[in-house]
Amino acid sequence: MIGLGIGGGITSLGSGYTPMDLQEATSGTIPAPVLNLALWLKNNTGVTAARWTDSSGNSRDAEQGTSGNQAEVTSDGGLDFERDNSDHYDFTKIDVADNGGFCIALVLTRESNTSGTIFSDGTGEMFQISNNTTLRIKTTTSGSGSNITTDAVLPADTFDTGEKMVILVNRSAGASNRFIFMKNGVALTADVDTSSNEASGENPSGIEFTVLGSLAGSADFFDGIVHEAAIWQRGLTAQEIADVNSYLLSIHGL
Repeated sequence: MIGLGIGGGITSLGSGYTPMDLQEATSGTIPAPVLNLALWLKNNTGVTAARWTDSSGNSRDAEQGTSGNQAEVTSDGGLDFERDNSDHYDFTKIDVADNGGFCIALVLTRESNTSGTIFSDGTGEMFQISNNTTLRIKTTTSGSGSNITTDAVLPADTFDTGEKMVILVNRSAGASNRFIFMKNGVALTADVDTSSNEASGENPSGIEFTVLGSLAGSADFFDGIVHEAAIWQRGLTAQEIADVNSYLLSIHGL
């Protein structure tokens, strides 16, 4: 199993442990009820075209009442989003404050190389795959209205179409926040010459999420399959990151 050391280096944990679920993977020593798992759209659990039930216990079901904007349920228990149909879903707001940590873990298969927003809110804050190399994260500084956009340009063909993959992005808390980018359990290094605001301390602003599959329900619609998705309202530890990756890679046969 692969884990992260302090500062983002890769270390081998070597335990061979696979958690039973994402709650167990991020239990640590934090008391119940919540472990800050804010949203869990669990594969093959409560999935219909109109609603994907939230398995985190926070009742943030992803819902779409307009049939023409509903994704198709896949044979493996995810949702297949069509860009041309403007497929997207709404859920109760997740709010990460300035200097707050967060983690997003996704299992995706992209079906086109267009920019596709996975999570967003109504004011332009977003988590987006911009092409086959770039992750875009747009935040807003509380009270000022000023945006910070992080573009993490990763190795060529990282997000190729037709490939099922586990993507994990973690931001540590504090003004000296640090991003970690991972694919299939392996840390990715952003290109320092072409990326922006991805280094330590460069994007500590707040971010909100209320929409799955598009930017504010009106643009940059995702084209592909979301097999599973989760958001934590805190940064995860190195061990938790390793355990989340272990669970998702195991469950999805990657």
